[in-house]
Amino acid sequence: MGDLMGMGRLGGRGVAVVCWALVLCAGVEAQRTRLQPKGLERAFVEPRTPVELRRRLAGLEAQELPALFHLAVDGRLPDGAPAELPPLSDAERALVREALGARPRREIVPFLEDLAGRPMSVAERLEAQALLGSLGSGDHLKLLVRLTAPIQERSPVAPELRAGFTAALSVILARDAAALAQVAGLLAESAPGLASAIIEGLAAVRSAEATRILAAQLGRSPGLDPLILARLSSRDRARAGNDGAVLDAVRRYLGQRDPALVSAAAVACGELGDDGAVDLLIKGMAHEDGRVRASVFQALARISHLDFGPAPERWTSWYHAEMRWWDEDAEAELVRIERGRGQEFVRAAAAVLEHRLFRYRMAESFAQALQRTNVEEVRLACRALEQLRSPVAVPELVQCLERDESSVRMAAYRALRAITGVALPPEADSWAAVTW
Repeated sequence: MGDLMGMGRLGGRGVAVVCWALVLCAGVEAQRTRLQPKGLERAFVEPRTPVELRRRLAGLEAQELPALFHLAVDGRLPDGAPAELPPLSDAERALVREALGARPRREIVPFLEDLAGRPMSVAERLEAQALLGSLGSGDHLKLLVRLTAPIQERSPVAPELRAGFTAALSVILARDAAALAQVAGLLAESAPGLASAIIEGLAAVRSAEATRILAAQLGRSPGLDPLILARLSSRDRARAGNDGAVLDAVRRYLGQRDPALVSAAAVACGELGDDGAVDLLIKGMAHEDGRVRASVFQALARISHLDFGPAPERWTSWYHAEMRWWDEDAEAELVRIERGRGQEFVRAAAAVLEHRLFRYRMAESFAQALQRTNVEEVRLACRALEQLRSPVAVPELVQCLERDESSVRMAAYRALRAITGVALPPEADSWAAVTW
């Protein structure tokens, strides 16, 4: 009552003071409400440790997806975000990308489909490529093309977009083996500027199936043949060098008219260790083009592990001697390896290992010797297979890792390492998934 009487004594001034106080309180509350972060911004209030930020980003609603994507693009929080929120660090942007990649495909794919129909900057396209690569499958290859090079755009594809496309494609192809079968169709339907990027993406996948598909593209788009031959040259010799379809596809190019293609094919034959190409390579020593001759001598040295240099007479003499041995003596010596015992086996092994052609056939015979009980003979067979570097005996060598004799296990392990180039533990279970 006293307060009311006092306000009455103040008259109009008391009412004004009260009104001013109410307005001030309302303004403070409005300011507090305006500064309260919402949606995506709430994820970045303090404390924002990696664990806390990861949890907050995972809990965002689907409607925050566009803002989250653009945050990954440039690292800037949306306009109107509280000024006291510090900018994102590189590590936090990586967490944003991780959160995007963890979203359900049913959210990401429609978002990217919509994005592909809109004008985008190079930075947005790169981010979209990487996002699709992180979760896409063979069903999304055409979307990857649209995100990279829209049909309505006729200008050349920027180098960074080509690199981003190749990286995303290779990840998808490695993840989804069924997508490999779609590469030929993708090449036929895509803009010419992306053709070489598709080949590069396929070549980045190291599986045997990818190698076969890569070789199958030879001749389909002649302008790509030099690139395909170059990428086949870098394939794993132990894997691709035992694939007849791949070797035949490359070998045919030794008869091309274009010296550049013949030279590239010769190099590929050498790197793949194609014994069956030696006859054609011997004939190629007389080629009129110096590049071809140099590539032929290089290929012969790679296949034979001999160093005769650019000396046609020495190579011809060696080749004829090898073929005579295969015609006259090889079968009997290989039978002695498969059936002989003791010194007969040792002498036959020494005779066979003096020769450098058709090593896969030699390896088949030595692989049979791995089943024996004589430890010294099994160890000798392992050493021979280590020298021959042929993958045909990989299953039998893996079985030897389970033998009781430690010397046999170690010899088999060394052979497996030499043949495959794979550094796995010396237990059979570790090698079970290695297919050759």
